[in-house]
Amino acid sequence: MGLRNAAAALVAALAWPALAAESIGPLARVVEDPYFDELPVVLSVSRLAQPLHDAPGSVTVIDADTIRTSGARDFADLLRLVPGFLVAHSVNGAPNAVYHGMTDENPRGLQILIDGRSQYSPLFFGGVAWNLIDVALDEIERIEVIRGSNSAAYGSNAFLGVVNVVTRSAAETLGVRVRAGQGNDGIADRYARVGMRIGDGSVRVSAETLGDNGIKHFDDRREHRRINLRADMPLSAADELQVEAGAVDLRLRMGEAGETLNPARGIEAEKTFGSLAWQHATSDGGAISLRFTHTAERYRDDYTVSDPDLDKLLGSVGLPTPFRLEIDQRIDTVRDELEFQHTLIPSANTRFVWGAGARYDAVEGRQFYGRDGDAVRQAVHRLFGNFEWRPSEAWTTNLGMTWENDSLSNTSLAPRLAVNHHLSPGQTLRAGVSRAHRIPSLTEAKSREHYGALDTTPFGLPLGVIPLEIQRDASGRLDKEVIDVTEIGYLGDFREQGVFVDVRLFEEKVKDRIMPVSLTLSPPDCEVRGLSRLRRRPPECGNYLDYMNAQDLDIRGAEYQLRWSPLDGTEFTLNQSFIVIDSEANAEFAALGRKDAAKAERHMENSAPRRATMLRWVQQLPGGAEFSVAHYRYGRFQWTPNTAVKAFNRTDLRVAYPFRIGPTRGEVALTGQGVDGRRAEFKERDADGNGHVQPQFINPRVWAGIALEF
Repeated sequence: MGLRNAAAALVAALAWPALAAESIGPLARVVEDPYFDELPVVLSVSRLAQPLHDAPGSVTVIDADTIRTSGARDFADLLRLVPGFLVAHSVNGAPNAVYHGMTDENPRGLQILIDGRSQYSPLFFGGVAWNLIDVALDEIERIEVIRGSNSAAYGSNAFLGVVNVVTRSAAETLGVRVRAGQGNDGIADRYARVGMRIGDGSVRVSAETLGDNGIKHFDDRREHRRINLRADMPLSAADELQVEAGAVDLRLRMGEAGETLNPARGIEAEKTFGSLAWQHATSDGGAISLRFTHTAERYRDDYTVSDPDLDKLLGSVGLPTPFRLEIDQRIDTVRDELEFQHTLIPSANTRFVWGAGARYDAVEGRQFYGRDGDAVRQAVHRLFGNFEWRPSEAWTTNLGMTWENDSLSNTSLAPRLAVNHHLSPGQTLRAGVSRAHRIPSLTEAKSREHYGALDTTPFGLPLGVIPLEIQRDASGRLDKEVIDVTEIGYLGDFREQGVFVDVRLFEEKVKDRIMPVSLTLSPPDCEVRGLSRLRRRPPECGNYLDYMNAQDLDIRGAEYQLRWSPLDGTEFTLNQSFIVIDSEANAEFAALGRKDAAKAERHMENSAPRRATMLRWVQQLPGGAEFSVAHYRYGRFQWTPNTAVKAFNRTDLRVAYPFRIGPTRGEVALTGQGVDGRRAEFKERDADGNGHVQPQFINPRVWAGIALEF
C-alpha cells in the first residue's frame, strides 16, 4: 500500500503542472469504479449481454456518475470522453460528432440508440438530429459506445459505430428531482422529474429546458425544451411492458441582421415519439422482445429574401418592383420502426440471438424534395443474428451478420467474425474482421432543392420560366458505401494495481464514399445568374449539388483508454488516438475537375486530428465534496472542405458538494467549460490560408447549479 501511496503522490506532482499550464477543466467521475469491481456487462456489441472481455468489439462505458461529474450540458459533449471521437459546436446551433473523421456539415454513419429507439433522422440529411436527442442526461443509467463499425448487429446506420443509451427504469427514479443551472453566455437550464408507483408498475414524467447564446459574434441563441414519459408495467413474472413517449422543441436564431439573402430570423424544429416494447423471459434463460416506435419531426424556416440587382432588372422592363421571394423551408418526416428479437441458449457454451426489423421513412418538403409536394419514401427490411461459442475458458468466438434490403438500393450483407483469447483471468486479446454498408439517405438519393422562378419572356429570351436558384438536385445514381475493418484489441484488468487498459489497433477501408459534388447545367434547366446582363445575353448557369460515390479511404491507427485508481476516491483517465487517413478520388469524380478532387482528398485526409489526447483527474475531497478536471488536446483538422481548425486545447473544471437536509438530498456545483480561453471547434480559417472565413469561436463558459431530490 505504501508503494501505491507514493505512486499517487508522484503522479499528482507530475500531472498538476501540466494541467495548470493549460488551465483547468471537466471531470468525469469519482469512484468506486465498476471497472475495479468487475468488468461491466455490455449489451450493444452483439445484442447479447457480455462482459467486456467476451464482446466482439471495443467498448467505452460512460456511467451515470461519469455523466454527472463531467459537467456536460448536452449529449454530444459526453462523446469527448471516448477515444477516437471528435465533437464540435457550430453556428447552426447543433453539435456534431464523428468517429475517425469523414467530417462534413451533417456527418452520417453513427447509430444512436436510446432504449433501442434509433435517433436517425431523415430530416437532417440522413444523420443524427443532435439538437433533437430525446433524453435528459439526468435519466441515463449508462452509455455504451462501440468504437468501430457494428452493422453486423444494427444494420447500415451503424456504419462507423453505435452509441447505445440505457436509461434508468421508472422504479429507480421514484420521488421528485429538480435541477437548475445559471451562468454566463446566456446559460439557463432547468429540469424537473416526478416518479411514482401505479399498482405494480412505475411511471416517470420529466421536463427540461436548456438555453444559451451559441457561438461568439453570431446571433444563434437557442432554447431546447423536452418532455418525456416512461412507464414500466409487469404483466406477469416473465413479461413486462415498457411505454415511452415524449417531445422535443428547438427554437433557434439564424441569419444576419441587415442581410437580404440570409436575414436574421427564428427557426423551429420539433420531434414527437412514442414507443411500445414487450419483453418476455423464457424458462431456459433466453428472452423474446418486440418493439414498435413511431417518430415524427417538423422543421420550419420561413422567411423573405430580396435582390437589389433583380429589382433594377425588373424595373428596366417595366415590371413591378420590389421583388420578394418567399422561402418556405418546411419539412415534415414520419418514421415507423418494428423490431423483433429472440435470444436462445442452446448449450452451456453457446448462445444465439436473432431477429428481424422493418423501417419506413417518409419526408415531405416542397422546396427541398420537389415542387409537387409529394412525400419521398424509403423502406428498409433486415434480418440479424449473432452466435457466441466458448469452446474453452480461454476462448470466445462471435460470428454475426445482418441482411438488409433497402428500397433505394439493393440487398447487402454485413458479416463480422471476432475471436477473443483470454491470456489470463485479467487479460484478453481480440482479433476481428467485418464488412459493413451504408445505404444512401433520402437527401442523397432524392433531394431537389429549388428556389423561386423567373419568366424570361419579357426579356426577349425563349427560355420560359427558369429557377432563380438550384441548391441541390440529386440524380439518385448511387451505390452503397462499403467499409472493411480489421482490428486487434487488448483488455488488461489489473485490479490489484487499480489499472484498466483498453487498446484498439485498426484499419478501416472505405470504398465508394458518398459526397456532394458541384455540377453545372445548361439553359434552360439551370438557375439564373448574371441578372444585370440578362438583356444582353442568355442567363449564366450556376453550380448545384448532386451526390456521387466519389472517394476511397484508408483509415489506420491506434487508440487506447487507461484508467488508474491509485487510492480510494482518486481516479486518473488517459485517452489517446493516433489516426492516419489516405484518400483517393475515383476516376468519375476526378474527371469533373482535378482541383476539386484534390481539395476533397485533402479534406478527408485532414478530417481527423493525427493525435488527440484527453487527461482527466477525479478526486473525492474531505466532507464529501468532489473535484474533477479534464484537459483535451486536438491536433489540426478540417470539418469542411474549405475551412480548417488549428490545434487547440480545452480544459473543463467542476467542483461539487453533496448535502442532505432531512429527507432531502442535494448537490451544489460550479462548472467551467473551456476555461483556458476561447476556441474554435468547427470553423476557424480558410483551408488554403488565402481566403476569409468568419471564425466560430466559443467563449469560456461558467455556471452554477443546484439539484434537489425529495
